[in-house]
Amino acid sequence: MLLLFLFSCGKLATTPEDKKSVDEVLKFYGGYVETMKGVQTLNGKTSDFFEVEIKESKLINHQPQRAISNAANIAFIVFQNQKPGEYDIIKTKLLLSDGASFTKSFTQKELQEVKDLYPQVEKINSFLLNKNYSGILEMFDSKFKPKEEVAKEALSGMDSKAGSITKIQFQGFEFIDDANLGHIVVIREVGVRDHVFPFINIAFDRKTKKLLNMEFP
Repeated sequence: MLLLFLFSCGKLATTPEDKKSVDEVLKFYGGYVETMKGVQTLNGKTSDFFEVEIKESKLINHQPQRAISNAANIAFIVFQNQKPGEYDIIKTKLLLSDGASFTKSFTQKELQEVKDLYPQVEKINSFLLNKNYSGILEMFDSKFKPKEEVAKEALSGMDSKAGSITKIQFQGFEFIDDANLGHIVVIREVGVRDHVFPFINIAFDRKTKKLLNMEFP
């Protein structure tokens, strides 16, 4: 049984961290944001939660295929701007322009897992920006490490065709149970190459934190 006790953040105990969280979400996504905080009890366990509802965001509406990762990114932005342990759960609700909606909840443990992994992500981003393809290959789990010649040719080929990556932006994550890779977390990013903005997907093993796969869809 799930019991909810809801409090509008506009009426009760809005903290400076809550305000900063909303400001950072708006800075990233634009649109309009409403928030709510409260307590929920599920199967006898009580958890504090903070919920963000966003609508009329051009970025989110242009990326309906990335609803999960955008919801995750919003939760991560909130998590990054709160005091440690402030909320057990952060919820995100996306209201899309076609009338559809998407809701996702993230636990403090899940968000901390991504935060702990982030130095690895930044390391890969640095290698991509500096064209250090050997550095990227060294981060792979040995079982999934691609052949050096093939990987370097593919990465340098993209640089030649679309231009070098000049900037990379984190845009969320997704936990996936993959038949081949196992329990993974996929980091979703966007790169800037001249006048195009290609997606970058980076898959890590949730247990070992090893790099398993990189995609440029």
